[in-house]
Amino acid sequence: MEQEQFTVDLMEQNSTWYFSVDHKDQQEYLYKKRSGLLQRKTNKNTARISNSVELSSVSEAKHFISGNVTAAALKVRDKDKDIRLLFHPDKILRDNEYVLDTLRHLTPMEWKVIFRAIHTGRVIIKKGCKEKKSNFTYFSILIKLRLKDQRDFIEIGEGSIQALKFNQDGLSSRLKKIVENHKASTRASLEFTDKVPVILNSGDGAILFHEILGHSLEADYIYHGQTPILPADIGKPIVSKNVTLVTGHPGDTFFKGISCDDEGEAIKPLTLVEKGVLRHLISDGFYKQRLNIEDCGHCRVEDFTKAPLPRMYALYLEPGGYHPEELIASTPYGVYAEEFGDGKVFFHKNLFYFHIREAWLIEKGELSAPLGSIVVRGNIREVLNSVDMVANDFRYDKGISYCFKNSQTLNVRVGQPTVKISNLYITKETVI
Repeated sequence: MEQEQFTVDLMEQNSTWYFSVDHKDQQEYLYKKRSGLLQRKTNKNTARISNSVELSSVSEAKHFISGNVTAAALKVRDKDKDIRLLFHPDKILRDNEYVLDTLRHLTPMEWKVIFRAIHTGRVIIKKGCKEKKSNFTYFSILIKLRLKDQRDFIEIGEGSIQALKFNQDGLSSRLKKIVENHKASTRASLEFTDKVPVILNSGDGAILFHEILGHSLEADYIYHGQTPILPADIGKPIVSKNVTLVTGHPGDTFFKGISCDDEGEAIKPLTLVEKGVLRHLISDGFYKQRLNIEDCGHCRVEDFTKAPLPRMYALYLEPGGYHPEELIASTPYGVYAEEFGDGKVFFHKNLFYFHIREAWLIEKGELSAPLGSIVVRGNIREVLNSVDMVANDFRYDKGISYCFKNSQTLNVRVGQPTVKISNLYITKETVI
């Protein structure tokens, strides 16, 4: 197959706002704005050449782009004035007073609340195609607190594409619940000497599938032999038949402003896995050619100074037929995971770990003792074939999911119903 040559110019303007307040009432405010151009080419030798240029203004990009492009085509939507009005420290403190008062009342040893707003506008110009534009605006709150006699910080958060406004009641309730769970936590988790079932709460729990299955299906990892998945596996069972994994839901508008990926390709919703059978892979144009597959539209880059990669936007585990209470009732002894942290996959070892920020012991089909923070870990293949029960209570995450890959951090979206997985090890510390 002759390799197709292509040229892509990505012109970007991004703005970032940051405001934080802590238990000592120390405040920090930061605003940053950048414009730049990322130019990429491939040649017949399959080499990729990238050139990044920081610009003093968007209009400067015209001088670097080959071909006839007008200033109007390069115009990027600028939301700085609108966001600056929202992102005033006094207004943020007033609007979030209930959460801040909750933190003060809980009296942790340390706490810090971080508010962020970002806006990224892009124009993607692909040789032989009309330019395409995308815009992404995102607001978030991250609450970090450390309790007495605990080394690590507990983190909870919420994100939105609508406004710098968050669920004050929901955040306060989560804070109270997670602090109570940690303060009352037992050492029961240290008694887990063998693998046990773990039930993942609906919504944010899908970040585990993002890590251990989503990344396994990314074309660059597959091409370089870093995952157990091969293009030849398309059409074959690779995981439990209870797993159906898709990359789009018509009801989710999280990425509604992004009309194309960062190569200018349309983002088409895919069924990656259907009842355990692999149907599609996550790819960009470069690896589509190298793997000789059909799929692309998943090229993403953090900003114009980085190299684009095949990356996920959204990943959803489709609902099953069980009521969520049935999953707990069917578990004589195990763990219920409610708040989720970060994790890591080691493809070369076929292992992974994942931090759970709030967990409960399950005994005789009921939630019993609080466990505080734990770590779940296991064998990737074994765990993916041990998805035993999937409930019918699908939810999206709370908008705070991020993905870190090759030194690039990007917003992602996940969702799932309550899920029961057997064959997971439980520890208090990361052990891989």
